[in-house]
Amino acid sequence: MASTYRVVLFDLDGTLRESEPHFMDALHTFLLDMGIHVDGFQWRLTERWVHQYWAQSPELVSDIETYGSDQVWSRFIARLMTQAGHPPQPDEVERFGALVREHYQPRSRLVHGTIETLSTLQECGVRLGVLSNRSYSFDEVLEELGIDSFFDFTLAAGEVGVWKPSPEIFHHALQRGGDIAADEVVYIGDNYFADIVGATAAGIDAVLIDERRVFTDVNCVRVEALPEILPVLDGRLPRMIREC
Repeated sequence: MASTYRVVLFDLDGTLRESEPHFMDALHTFLLDMGIHVDGFQWRLTERWVHQYWAQSPELVSDIETYGSDQVWSRFIARLMTQAGHPPQPDEVERFGALVREHYQPRSRLVHGTIETLSTLQECGVRLGVLSNRSYSFDEVLEELGIDSFFDFTLAAGEVGVWKPSPEIFHHALQRGGDIAADEVVYIGDNYFADIVGATAAGIDAVLIDERRVFTDVNCVRVEALPEILPVLDGRLPRMIREC
């Protein structure tokens, strides 16, 4: 019989916290402002690529090694425009970057249903944690969002110098949570390449939240909204969760 999930471990950005307007929506608008039209299908493929690029992809690693961390943003923009079907001229990369820097000032907010989902899990005795690819501790972010009291432990990848999708960062999270067994944990994230691939490689079950329907063809457990994880996990959560 499969082990019961005793811990639900979450990604942060895109899973519990989101930006308004969404980063990809803003980028699409800025391209239109430059007279560059990208149709919906191509932009969805581009958004999928963005997830892959920032998941410690070979392209990202190569850009850092070749150009340095300070130039990664410019390299990302050039690659993004190419992925969107418009290989840019050098001046277009700078113009696009300037539009983002000057006009993208998003508001941070909780994903819909976050409080209700976390409350249900906490009240029924499931331990909760957050594992993020952020460079620094994000406890203040959780406090500002009003959800810090839900979590028993947190880990930023930069604290240990290992990044998702490396299985090692998930192993660090299990240790931080008190040497948790991998088969007692489920990881919830929105990036297939970083979250699902990484957790699975570490022996941890995972659920993908794909609200924007970017990963409709992947082979994993997938939902389109955070509250939908509760019925998905029900059979593997402690019995008391089903009595709440």
